[in-house]
Amino acid sequence: MGAAQEAQACLAFYRGLGRREPLQDLCRAVLAFLEKLEQFAGGSVKRCKDKNLEEALLLFQEMSKGLWELDDADLLPLVHCVLAFQMETTSSSSSFHKLEQIVTKLSEGRESLVAEEVKKLMSSLTEYKQVLSPGDLQTVCMFIEDSSLGRHHWRLSLAPLLLRVAATLNLVLRDPTARSGEWSHIAVKTCLQLFQVMPKDVSPLVWSEAENSGILQSILGSLLQVVMGQTTNKDARLLAGTAVSMLVNTAAEPERGARAVLTLFQLVDQGPGELRFGELKVEASVLSSDGLERLVLTRGLLTCCKKEILSCQLDSFPPQACLLLDVLFPAVWAVSEEQKDYHYYRFQVFSLWLQRILECLPEIWKVTESRLLAENSELLHRLSQFIWNNAESPVEGASEFIHSSFQHLLEIYRLECRHFEDLERPLYEQFLQRIITMPWQVKARYFPLCAILPYVGTEKVLDTYKDLPQHLLNCLSTNHLCPAASDVYKTMLQQQRKHWIEGEEHATEEELAQKWALHWLPTLARALTSPISFLQSNASNYLLVWTLRLFPASYALLAESCSGGDSAHLRAWVALLNGRKIITGALPLDGETLGRLCCCLHSREENIRLAALALLCCSPRTNQALSEVEVHLLKEFLPLNLNCDSSSFRQLLQAAVKKALVRLRDSALAQLRSKMQSKATERSARADPGAHAQAVDFVEWLLQLSISFLTPGSNYQRKKTALLLLAAVLETCTDTWSPARKKGQPPQNMAALLSWARQKGCWDFFSRSNLLALLSCLQDSTNEVRELASELLIRYFPPAFPEPIAVALFERAQEAVSSPRVQEAEAGAVLMKTILQKSDSSTLKRLFPEGKAAPTLQHRGLCFAQYLLRMLQAHYAMACQDLLQAASTNPMHGVMAALRRCLLEVPEGAVSMLKGEHVQSWRELLSSLVTLLGDISAFLLGVLQSRQGPNANQPAAAPSFADMVNAIGSLIMLGKGLEQQDGEDSILLSEEHNLILTCCWVSVKEIGLLLGGLVEKILPLAPPAGPEPLLPLTVFKMAARVFQEVLLKCRHWGAVEGCSMGFTKFCTALLNHPHAELQAMPRTMLAQGLELLSGPRSSSITRRAAGFPMLFLCIVGGEDPSKARPLLAHCIQTLLALANTPLPQNWDQTLDLPQVSALHVLQTLVRGSGLGTALLQYVTPMMALLLKALGSSSWAMRNAAIQLFSALTARVLGPKRSRDDSCAQDGVSPRAFFSRYPQLREILLGELHSALETAGEPEGGRFHLCPSLHAILTLLAKLQPGADGLSSVSTCFLEPLLQLAGNPIYAVRVTAAKALVPVVPTADYGKILLRLAGDLAKQGSVLSHNTLHGRLLQIRALLAYAADTNCLSADAMLSVAHQMEGQFWLVTPAQQCLLIRSAYLQVISLLVGSCSQGFAKRLREVVSSELDSLRPGRKARSSELQVGSAVFHQVITHFLCKEAASLAGAERVGALCLLLQGADVDIQSAILTWVIEGEEERSKDLEKSLQLTLLENLKSVLQGQRDKEFLKLYLEALVHLCRNPSSQTQDVFLLGPAAACVDVLLSMVETESPGPDLLFQALCGISLLFVLGAKLRDYPLLERWCVMLERGSRSSSSEVLRLAAARSLKLAGADVVQSALEASCPSLLSVAVRLMDTGIYLLHDEDQEVRREASVFASLVQHKSGAQPPESCVFIQGNRGLVCLLQVLLGKFWGCPDTFEFLLRHLPTLDLSNILTELEANKAVSLYKEDEPNVFAEPAVLSRLLLPFLLQLLDRVPASTRLCDFTQRWLKATGPGVLRNLQHCKHWWRREAIAPLQMKALGCAKVHAAVTALLVKATLLAHTLERTHISASEIHCTSQELRSELVLVQELLAQHGMAPTFSLDYGITDTKSSVRAL
Repeated sequence: MGAAQEAQACLAFYRGLGRREPLQDLCRAVLAFLEKLEQFAGGSVKRCKDKNLEEALLLFQEMSKGLWELDDADLLPLVHCVLAFQMETTSSSSSFHKLEQIVTKLSEGRESLVAEEVKKLMSSLTEYKQVLSPGDLQTVCMFIEDSSLGRHHWRLSLAPLLLRVAATLNLVLRDPTARSGEWSHIAVKTCLQLFQVMPKDVSPLVWSEAENSGILQSILGSLLQVVMGQTTNKDARLLAGTAVSMLVNTAAEPERGARAVLTLFQLVDQGPGELRFGELKVEASVLSSDGLERLVLTRGLLTCCKKEILSCQLDSFPPQACLLLDVLFPAVWAVSEEQKDYHYYRFQVFSLWLQRILECLPEIWKVTESRLLAENSELLHRLSQFIWNNAESPVEGASEFIHSSFQHLLEIYRLECRHFEDLERPLYEQFLQRIITMPWQVKARYFPLCAILPYVGTEKVLDTYKDLPQHLLNCLSTNHLCPAASDVYKTMLQQQRKHWIEGEEHATEEELAQKWALHWLPTLARALTSPISFLQSNASNYLLVWTLRLFPASYALLAESCSGGDSAHLRAWVALLNGRKIITGALPLDGETLGRLCCCLHSREENIRLAALALLCCSPRTNQALSEVEVHLLKEFLPLNLNCDSSSFRQLLQAAVKKALVRLRDSALAQLRSKMQSKATERSARADPGAHAQAVDFVEWLLQLSISFLTPGSNYQRKKTALLLLAAVLETCTDTWSPARKKGQPPQNMAALLSWARQKGCWDFFSRSNLLALLSCLQDSTNEVRELASELLIRYFPPAFPEPIAVALFERAQEAVSSPRVQEAEAGAVLMKTILQKSDSSTLKRLFPEGKAAPTLQHRGLCFAQYLLRMLQAHYAMACQDLLQAASTNPMHGVMAALRRCLLEVPEGAVSMLKGEHVQSWRELLSSLVTLLGDISAFLLGVLQSRQGPNANQPAAAPSFADMVNAIGSLIMLGKGLEQQDGEDSILLSEEHNLILTCCWVSVKEIGLLLGGLVEKILPLAPPAGPEPLLPLTVFKMAARVFQEVLLKCRHWGAVEGCSMGFTKFCTALLNHPHAELQAMPRTMLAQGLELLSGPRSSSITRRAAGFPMLFLCIVGGEDPSKARPLLAHCIQTLLALANTPLPQNWDQTLDLPQVSALHVLQTLVRGSGLGTALLQYVTPMMALLLKALGSSSWAMRNAAIQLFSALTARVLGPKRSRDDSCAQDGVSPRAFFSRYPQLREILLGELHSALETAGEPEGGRFHLCPSLHAILTLLAKLQPGADGLSSVSTCFLEPLLQLAGNPIYAVRVTAAKALVPVVPTADYGKILLRLAGDLAKQGSVLSHNTLHGRLLQIRALLAYAADTNCLSADAMLSVAHQMEGQFWLVTPAQQCLLIRSAYLQVISLLVGSCSQGFAKRLREVVSSELDSLRPGRKARSSELQVGSAVFHQVITHFLCKEAASLAGAERVGALCLLLQGADVDIQSAILTWVIEGEEERSKDLEKSLQLTLLENLKSVLQGQRDKEFLKLYLEALVHLCRNPSSQTQDVFLLGPAAACVDVLLSMVETESPGPDLLFQALCGISLLFVLGAKLRDYPLLERWCVMLERGSRSSSSEVLRLAAARSLKLAGADVVQSALEASCPSLLSVAVRLMDTGIYLLHDEDQEVRREASVFASLVQHKSGAQPPESCVFIQGNRGLVCLLQVLLGKFWGCPDTFEFLLRHLPTLDLSNILTELEANKAVSLYKEDEPNVFAEPAVLSRLLLPFLLQLLDRVPASTRLCDFTQRWLKATGPGVLRNLQHCKHWWRREAIAPLQMKALGCAKVHAAVTALLVKATLLAHTLERTHISASEIHCTSQELRSELVLVQELLAQHGMAPTFSLDYGITDTKSSVRAL
């Protein structure tokens, strides 16, 4: 019987047994245990099964003491049951192990009884079987490995087991399918288990002549066949090598084992023959030559062979020879040098060999009697060279093996030096020097540095490697180097602390911190306060943590360096405080700390806010309660940070809040436990009485905050953040057990806290209002919001929705899935899936009344699938009749998406498919579905080819886009009943075209996703009847045809991508299935594709061969990456052969050539992320192919080759980490690259030599260009320099690259210079630079200009890299500078080529610090003379325009600018300003560009002089009618210099010129069309001139300026104009507000109010940069209105700035009538009645929704925020006559409409049941915005009538009547989820008051 039947029988038995009086309690416990076992067996989720089994084990442990009361007969059913369950859990080691614990308990005192039952079960596996199935073998393995009784049985029954295993291996190896699958793997694993667990029993069979060893001979022969490649299963071969090694271990004498190993390697080296293994004789034949057999044997022996065997002396070898050194090392070296597709194992074997050497070192010394790693020994050289060559290997996992190999090598060397008393140890010094000479960008240098530190000491390293601190900071600025830098720093600190403590035993922490500070304080302080946020963050996360852990007293030293007030210092301070809190567990509560913390919480910088939040939420103990200060600050922080743009900010915000929630929950639970344990103890009395209340109150507040923002009126950012916070609340504060999570399950006594909270009326997580809020999110237009809301509903809410809600939601889902809009249809699919998972039987009867008596209602998944299938059939039928009508009213893609989600994303569906009563129904449904999808696919593809019907004859090629448009046009005309008319082509597609195209493409995409997911999910399922798949073979063949048709006939990338995802799943499922015919289907499709590829195709060359290449990628991507990839190998070899085929003599360039298509397919394969490193073995032939194709006469071939080159370089060099192609941190070193691809070096070198041969003198004016040259140079340039000497593998490229300096093509010379940088080892930069400088021609000598220019470019490239990495010593720089000074003539007019003069000057700019003073003076004279000749009125040397003149002028200008910035002398600054005033326009533009883009530090005097010059000349520039580009550059430079308030020079600009300039600029902005960029700079310039010219009270100018800002701030304006408005406010807005407050002039006050109103608009702009600029304006207004000094201003976040602006308006400008008017304008002007009427009309839905002008704006949220401010303004109406008059007018204009809408609202939502229309309104943003605006206006009306004496005869109701009506409507809307009750009242005045409140 199976386990389920045994459990039922056992339950019945113990129920009967429990009727006996003495056994009732025991039987009750046994029954509870059995029920848990049943739950374990019936579970479908692994974590659920594990949980039930764990609980069963606990129950059994409690009841096991009473089992002695049962006799053997009564205990036997329980034994049967447990063993039956154990037999069925052999595929799960954890479950088997737990059941084995139960069996062990059962056998205590009853061992013979249990052993007998185990014997029966084990014997049944072999008694009547000659061959063991995979399941049988798995059972045997598990019982041998984990069961003591099973192991004992098989030890006694070893002979029959070996006989069956031998027969099984023979059968498996004869069957091609079986030997490549799991069967061979488990058979080999069984052998390994037997040899490992029973060596004493196996040993006589191998090594004794007396034993009959025929069976074991057969097993050994089979294992050797596996090792030699009889199976393609790589894992099985590796396991077989380990099994053979375990057999070697059974030798009692090490020498015999060693001889057996020798014979194994002789078999590999010498070929087939008789193998003698102990007393076993095996005839072995070498089956494979893939090289894996040597690796398999070597790896197996190194993994598990005894060290006595590995280190024993060999008899047949010379003296002092052992197995490990003289047999295994040659094998290891041979494996390591092979370039096969098993790189991971190559490195593993190398590391294992060194590890075994380390273990066997004493034994090896006895054998060899000498050192292994003697200085200059061949072994040491080979080992170290292999490690350095492969240190940068891209193979996944290789770095770990190289690291361990390096550690083993160092330790072996140390032990040998100690053993042989060698005190010098030069190897450490060599390795250290090698590490130092490597560029800092090489990640592979840092682990060796960590490893060598303990051997050489930190002092030695820091003295030798003085640039280490700076290089660590460089690493922290580079993402992938951060962990490596952290490891080095941590190791350094650990070693230093250890060394200092050993030196001074009684050293205090303060003394240790002082020592640390001498080495590291400047470095860490610079990193923590760096303006580069990436460096600052990484320094906090990596370096600071280890510093505070190892040197706690360093906190005080670091705090001093973080005391500044700028953002960098604030961020560093928070990080430091956070580190201290983690260590001490307490947060300082002094006023200064809290004030600074408040500034951080409201900072404009996200990283500072997040760090401050983490500081509040984190704690070293999870049960440490939050303080009142922390809770208050959290409540102040969270509402202001819900709509942040950054996804990472939202995730980190959720993580921090979750930590706070865990602290609140655990502290409350701890107090509960404390009270429960002892209510009257002192401990209970000391417990915080508010811990419960604090936790409950804060969680309830957070719950209401989250729910209130889940309305459609919130933008995406706010809704997503609110959902994440709600998820944190539900995950932390409910008792829902989540099987998907390994950690974070609810505490055991969570129910007690929930009960306590609910008694207080809180924590009603699953209320109706919360449910409706989440249901509104299910209708959201964004996938992320829908998915997260659905997940929360399914995981946490009750199992079934209330029936009225479910019915209305189902009708809404039906409507949504039939929408032509893709987003709405996807929302409908999510609704369908959610309803399916939240329905019970009664709900199903309501949803499907026609099927009340149908048996399918027993399973909801089947019921839903059948309904959706019928709906899809109906939609398809309509499409066949009238596709245009169907596309607009009933498109098919929404129903397909719903089917996909309901079938694939609902877990219980798969369980239902295996139930006997449902199997046939599912089979019929799925077969019908696949058939229908095939028909729909054929129909849609036929429509696009003007062919309709599933059986239409269609060409095997994708139609062109023109063909598709024409076909759809004909269809539209047919649908409208019109004839096709010839007319002018329209540029834009009509609505009808878009409808049909969307329907076709999205449906095709959904077909691919649905089919692929179905096969992936269904194929592993086997019904109870047998192992055959659930669906017949014809269904899978039909699905394969659909995929082929789509990929061959589709050009839409979205459809191709969706179909490809499904097809990859389809192929993966087929290739991994044991059924032979299913496995063969992808192979057949690949062959068909390759055959089709080889012939000409009747399609145009577009879209990189359309979807055709994806067909091949999906098929080969489905192969198991852990096994051999025969399909990939066959595919690539065929493609390479096809692409290398010569082109025909005459080809049609309008058709795809097979060779071109082959290149496109190769490119697609290379770009495919799923193939990983499997393609690396084909890099060399593919590179050779593309280099050849670049010279093809076909443009298509060349184009395809370029694309393949791009993909290939990205694959072999890794993804780019920087934007700059020449950035040194990209790529790998030449040594690592060419060690990985040795043949590629010769190919590239050959192409380079060929290019040099063809690049001779031009013939007939034509240059000879080698087509592959640019690709080769680009590839070399992408490498990064290495530390090898001139013997490096890359130096063979040096001479060809130097010769290319004379190439006549400019681009070749430039690229050759870039390629030279990585080819030259960094250690030889000085030599090469001196050589290049020496090769430059003397004046009068003969050297071509091209060569001269190329040499200078190469010198500049090398010098630039050397300067960036600081790899040249000062002496070397001096030598190079001296050489270059001798070529001074190259910059003088004697050199007529301006490009050469420019190149020379750029070289000198890099050497200027090393040049002599005399040379610098001469150079300055030449440059000044050149610039003087360009002044207006000067006679130029030549009237002819010269090539390179603009470049030369720019270079000399930048040279002077840099000199002025670095030396800052008055003469140089004056000369620069003089040039800015009257030089040539190119010179002026160059100076202005340098001012804007220059990265050099400039002195204040230089900046002030430049400001003065620009301001003085501004009027003349404006009047001079210069071109707009120059004017834009001029204004941008001026604004850039005055960008900070401290840099503005108010005292230098006269009022007259300012007014004139402002007037000119305003006139230009108002009357002309200057273009967006110039308009931006003009507005910023006007704002700057207002401040500099003190024109802040000139009302006419201010009025004109204010109008322009108002116009630019609206959401309909361009992004540039909105940013200009925000920047202008930032520059002058706060000063205008301050001036208005000081002057108290009504006109100025009005302007100030309008400016702040403009700021409110800009703070809600959809562009983040606009909001950031506007937030600075709000920060300045807050500070200046509070009369605070400018230097104390901290820029605040946008939402906080919005509140501050409102508070300033309320506090300072309440009397201005414009204030109330402008604030009211922010309320939405939507009429609720009209919107509801439009909703009821249910008009036809257009394909695209009208875009919102500002998707970030939230009118509903802003209305709620404005309400308290507006109410306070109304309270002040009696004090202002003008405000009273305006309020009266507003009341008359607004009141009647508000009352009318309230009545309509009450009537509309008073229906008894929730109608589908109300469900639709629940998800409508317009309805929510209108409702919110209505409630706000009604509240304002009621407040006006209550608090003021204004009469309102037009309203016809009193304030009491209006208030009661408003309350009634609010309650009604709240019942329908339409009226959030959470109040947005930010009662914050400023930081100081906030701190005082705390």
